Amino acid sequence: MTTATVRETEAEAVAFIVGQAIGLEMGKASSDYIQMYAGNAALLAESLEVIQRTSAVILEAITEESTSKHTTHAAATPETRDEFAEVA
Repeated sequence: MTTATVRETEAEAVAFIVGQAIGLEMGKASSDYIQMYAGNAALLAESLEVIQRTSAVILEAITEESTSKHTTHAAATPETRDEFAEVA
């Protein structure tokens, strides 16, 4: 069991890391949100392992999905196969 402060702080920290990793401009909204729930640097430090692990899982899933869609789409379309044949 955790408190709402812990859950919200961890969730917002994960959202910040993932958003920044995929190129979103995150600004200071995450910091403001964490402070609104009474989160602080000490809580972030205590939750660092959870935040890092969760962020890594999400980023890995995003990367796998992106790679899978790109590869599947490129290999599956007749137009792409024709373009590859023209180049060859």
